[in-house]
Amino acid sequence: MFNIKNHPLPAFIVNEKLEIIEESQLASESFTSPSSFLDLVDKYSRTKAKKYLTPHEEQVEIELVLNTEHESYSLYNVYSNWTKEGTAQLVCVKQDQRIAKLGESIQKQRERLSETNFDLLDKKEELETALKRIKKLSSPFLPISSTIGVIPLFGTLEQELFEVNENELLYSLRNEDYERVIIDFSGVGEIEESGAHALHSFCKMVNVIGVIPVLCGLKPSHVFHLLNLDFELDQNFELTGKLKDAIQFYMYSPLK
Repeated sequence: MFNIKNHPLPAFIVNEKLEIIEESQLASESFTSPSSFLDLVDKYSRTKAKKYLTPHEEQVEIELVLNTEHESYSLYNVYSNWTKEGTAQLVCVKQDQRIAKLGESIQKQRERLSETNFDLLDKKEELETALKRIKKLSSPFLPISSTIGVIPLFGTLEQELFEVNENELLYSLRNEDYERVIIDFSGVGEIEESGAHALHSFCKMVNVIGVIPVLCGLKPSHVFHLLNLDFELDQNFELTGKLKDAIQFYMYSPLK
């Protein structure tokens, strides 16, 4: 059996029923202490967990929404590795962790520098520029065809994400003959209230310039948060499933 107490990531040893036998120190700190791994899995992800986290699938990587000690809904990549004895090691890696850590580090540096003297103002400006660059990388514009473009979002959906990118994105859409722009949520983790309002405002502006926004890749946790934040499900956008399916559908579907 694995010795996982000092594992550098949240990790569990489970049996065939996914009952927890042992867990790493970081898992104890990140999650509550349930008797079963399924107790950590959001109800909309449990069917998926039961299907793939079995001894029949020796090594698997799947996406699951987990309830942590501090957040009700967090997207994780879960890796399983089963032994002949019928136990498995489950390792949980939070999505967009590297971008989140980098942004968090820059944010902390910015807060420290704001409290210090004027000799460090140049350094503070460099950090502000670096943070804006991260935001720009978090919502690039990708032309797919002469009429379709994609905006893949990454990290936390917040107001600043749109403030940094909005003018450039609208310029790209307005100066070409795009009919639809697909906004992909596959890489989005948390959704802040300001981000939901900024998204709604952005969709309205896209409509004004004659382009139809399409939201895709929304996970159950995203929909739950948007509804809780009074996100209006009106006619300012279309909804669809995965990015791959959205591209295939709209590539061969004329604008009505």
